[in-house]
Amino acid sequence: MIHRRSLLQGMGGAALAFSAPPSLAAGSLDFSNPRDRLTALAKMRGSTNGILTIGWVMGTRYAVVDSKAIPMLGILAGTFSQYRPLDADTFEARALEVAYFTDLETGKLLETWKNPVTGKRVEVPQTRMGPSRILLRAEGLEVPRPAGEATGMKINHRFKDPIEFAGRIWITEEIRVQSDARTPGGRPFRYNEMTTYESRLADLENDDITAAPVNVQFHSLVTFRPWMGFGDTPGHTTARGFGGRETRVEDLPPYYLELTERYHPDVLNDPMAALEISDD
Repeated sequence: MIHRRSLLQGMGGAALAFSAPPSLAAGSLDFSNPRDRLTALAKMRGSTNGILTIGWVMGTRYAVVDSKAIPMLGILAGTFSQYRPLDADTFEARALEVAYFTDLETGKLLETWKNPVTGKRVEVPQTRMGPSRILLRAEGLEVPRPAGEATGMKINHRFKDPIEFAGRIWITEEIRVQSDARTPGGRPFRYNEMTTYESRLADLENDDITAAPVNVQFHSLVTFRPWMGFGDTPGHTTARGFGGRETRVEDLPPYYLELTERYHPDVLNDPMAALEISDD
């Protein structure tokens, strides 16, 4: 599975030296200023001072066949990350994603699954991708060394202009990933994602808040993956989800904690160590 954050998020080791992020005077946030926008983005996607942040998403992935959306799988995902200001115009970030597919009725982890379109029963993978590194700038993200399934793929990312209303800010990021390489019997890979972050303007303007509370809305459109058992069936998948971002492991959704303690205990026991990249 290539999951939304697996392709683009990656963040850094605990031994990094942190420079001070741009400072904002109260009420002075100007989103037309790239450096102000960058500071706000870092607060919404992670933090400005290198603390651990963990973004989580719950949702549903659907098969779209003959223009009909058919519920397939639940999504339960988390991305452990660390951001640091690299220079006045850039944050460096590293992240590790751990994600699961769940049963739509019980909410429990799926190990095997019957495709509702083809009837084929398949094994369901878990996702652990990263840690990897990205560069966050006001206009978008850059992935210096795409890894894993993203190796060799074309990755385009941009942030749309912020929307301000009633003391709140919404920023949407658009991600497009594609590869023309085909697996035997497969199809070209396409990944499209639109994720919207929502925070209070006052939190973004407050220098004492380094990781602003944020609400997340997630949508994506992705080609069928080979493991799903669709074969040559025409169509694609779409997904919707919601989530947030925490600064403490214990504040993550309880079932996510249960699964990660069972399958990836090292991530919970020492997240910063799990984020270290040995070849830096």
